[in-house]
Amino acid sequence: METKKKFKSSTAYLFNCYIWLLNTIARGPISRAAIDEKWAHSSVNEYKQDYLPESNFHRWKSTVEMLFDVHIKCNAYNEYYIEEASDLRGADLRLRLLNLMSMDSLLKDSKELSDQILFEPIPSGEKFLALIIEALRDKTAIEMTYQGFGKPHPSTFIVEPYCLKMFKQRWYILAYSPELDRMLIYSLDRIHAIEPTKQKYQLPEDFDAEFYFRNTYGVSFAEDQPEEVKISISADQAYFLRTLPLHPSQKEEERNEEYSVFSYYVVPTFEFCQELYKYGSDVEVLAPEKLRQAFAEDAAKTNKMYNV
Repeated sequence: METKKKFKSSTAYLFNCYIWLLNTIARGPISRAAIDEKWAHSSVNEYKQDYLPESNFHRWKSTVEMLFDVHIKCNAYNEYYIEEASDLRGADLRLRLLNLMSMDSLLKDSKELSDQILFEPIPSGEKFLALIIEALRDKTAIEMTYQGFGKPHPSTFIVEPYCLKMFKQRWYILAYSPELDRMLIYSLDRIHAIEPTKQKYQLPEDFDAEFYFRNTYGVSFAEDQPEEVKISISADQAYFLRTLPLHPSQKEEERNEEYSVFSYYVVPTFEFCQELYKYGSDVEVLAPEKLRQAFAEDAAKTNKMYNV
């Protein structure tokens, strides 16, 4: 029993070392001397070594390349770097998980800063992720007990999961309902229970999760056709849209000292409009006319509420 416990501890230690080495090299070209210096001050260095032994470095380097499918090179200045490091910022799930593990390693190295790094609370629901991912992988339906907003009681039904999506710190599942014969979105924090089934389903060959949401904002999807939406926003607020676009189709068509004009090719769903509303009087909907009128009517209601 003691041997098994020691093996587990050693495995966890080595994995933390691999993450540490990858994270250290991924930050940019770095010499062996600089790696040694960082290792000497790292909390991962449980044995308090003054430097990283050469044999360990090359063994860990080879393992990191194999585990995470990266290539670690050495330039003319004897500095190590990750070839095509931009790939680490890609959308691949494996690399996203790697980024999370790297952040965890970095935070462990900075325990003294725990009261200076604040996280946004995340609603419950993560406990169901493993079951849903397994169902996605095995193409098996799940029995879900779910209580939507405004519903007095939860109900239990079977769905076929198509994809998972995170939006604003919440996880959502897009699933097909055989009972209703349509696709629906479910928020994981509204799920009471999930039970796996042995019922297999076939994912449509032409289903593409990213393509499915291409014309919408957030987790909304609609059968309406997308259209060009144009807004004018104050120069101060335009900075936020430039650094964090609302939608991949965003284009800045006009810019001056007072305002910018942005265009989008989207279905103007409730979620998209809610995002525009948060800018208050700093944003003006220019097109389409129907959406402009809807915003004007809401503004009139707000003015009446405050007796303006």
